[in-house]
Amino acid sequence: MKGSMEQNPMSEDIRTINLPSGRVAAIRRGKGRDLMRAHRVTAGNPEPMAVSFALIAELTQVDGKPMVYEDVLGMDLDDVMMLQAEVIGGGDEAGNFTGPVPAVAPADYSAHEQSQPSLDSDFRSQS
Repeated sequence: MKGSMEQNPMSEDIRTINLPSGRVAAIRRGKGRDLMRAHRVTAGNPEPMAVSFALIAELTQVDGKPMVYEDVLGMDLDDVMMLQAEVIGGGDEAGNFTGPVPAVAPADYSAHEQSQPSLDSDFRSQS
């Protein structure tokens, strides 16, 4: 993907990236209230990506100007994809400035499975 990213030395809460279009985006670290605003902006919109695009708009300034949801809809796809990777993440990337995703050990269900009755036996006994 074209574009580059650099950490803003002034703040760990803002990251500046160069978008493929040549524009410069400043993305701030999100808070819960940002997600709530994104949901409010897209209330009633059945489009699955609407909240993601609204969250991008909440957290991003492009060329020093704040964005709204409709601005994201009108952007070049390469720019949107890069912003989405920064804000939401995807694949091996964690979004919005989080560190590496910690490894989680698989859950051990063997003890739980042994102590619970089988669903099959429950259904058979009711017939």
